[in-house]
Amino acid sequence: MPPPEATLGHVLLVEPNPALRSAILAVLDAERYQAEACESLEQVLVRQDGRARVIALVAWQSMDGLLAEQQRHRLVELTSRLRLVLMVPRRWARLLERTDLGVAVAGLILKPFEADELLSTLQRALGVAPVEA
Repeated sequence: MPPPEATLGHVLLVEPNPALRSAILAVLDAERYQAEACESLEQVLVRQDGRARVIALVAWQSMDGLLAEQQRHRLVELTSRLRLVLMVPRRWARLLERTDLGVAVAGLILKPFEADELLSTLQRALGVAPVEA
């Protein structure tokens, strides 16, 4: 992991799929992001601890019923504390864009995605100019 001063930003990742989580962390590490996996939104808030340039990269798994509504409110609340980028299935994107959550998030990454999409969305969320290859 690069020293904090050499990183583009700090990413707290909530992704339940171990293979995808590992791949995302590897890409972020290679691109000079300080990234760490979190088990929950609560863990994201604890680890964020007032640091600047932090992004929560969260995979939203379910949009079924009341649980999804409660989760949506928690995610909107989270946007007041740090930059939130959601990874969602493509079929949910238009629906989310029309909600308070779609307006509040710093970015949406539509699954499945390419590494370049992930990196450009994180750069936009941080307000960083794209890194030239």
